[in-house]
Amino acid sequence: MKKRNIFLRLISLVLALVTTFCTAAPSFAAPEETPSDGKTEVVESSIPDKIVEIARAQIGMYESNANIFTEWYYGYPTDAYWCTIFVSWCGAQAGATGSAVPKRSTVDGMRQWYIKRGYYYPATSDYVPQKGDIVFMNTALDGTDDVHHVEIITESGFFGTKSNPKIKCIGGNTSNLNYEGSEYVTEKTRPVNGSRAVMVGYAHPPYENCEGLAGILHTLIDSTMPSFIKLIYSKIITLIQILQSPAQTAPSPEVPVE
Repeated sequence: MKKRNIFLRLISLVLALVTTFCTAAPSFAAPEETPSDGKTEVVESSIPDKIVEIARAQIGMYESNANIFTEWYYGYPTDAYWCTIFVSWCGAQAGATGSAVPKRSTVDGMRQWYIKRGYYYPATSDYVPQKGDIVFMNTALDGTDDVHHVEIITESGFFGTKSNPKIKCIGGNTSNLNYEGSEYVTEKTRPVNGSRAVMVGYAHPPYENCEGLAGILHTLIDSTMPSFIKLIYSKIITLIQILQSPAQTAPSPEVPVE
């Protein structure tokens, strides 16, 4: 048994090193298609659709705060706040762990991951949220940019009116549509400035990083690696991505408010 454990750890370490190399080498990313006119056309990833489909498959789930998501994150059944863990879990099921969606347990921890890489847009900016984006909310209604809850955008753009724009999103560790309890997975149309939550900002995950060899290895390692190697691996990947990712300003798609 000891030899088997040592062998598995060595395999995990090799996978971690290979993935680190892939992360540091842009040439391993999924290739872009170049049309005959010579212009580069970025192929849209299907990962946002997968994440939304995976999240929707959990709608109506009602458990205690010790559930399949917290067990997935911690490795054993435990009672914990799990809205961030739910987003991480959906990203992992879609093959986006580490490359586009970090594995985090705290709302601000996830937000800081995107801020450091330039994929975060304050709600006060002109950014229009897209399907698969991650929305960060303030539920204390204290007028600050502190964040307490996080969900996944399920439809691109704003809805409602210009004076009362809304977004469609899905999340865990939240109340049902009748606001009973807080252990549900629900999809709601939320006002940007609501009476229960105010949208603070949006993250537009780099889903293009999920394609190719690096994305496959990220997901494989997350499912097979022992916890102590996962910790070392995540720190190395985070450091590499911070060094490689200067602040980015993606153009904001123009989606009219209905």
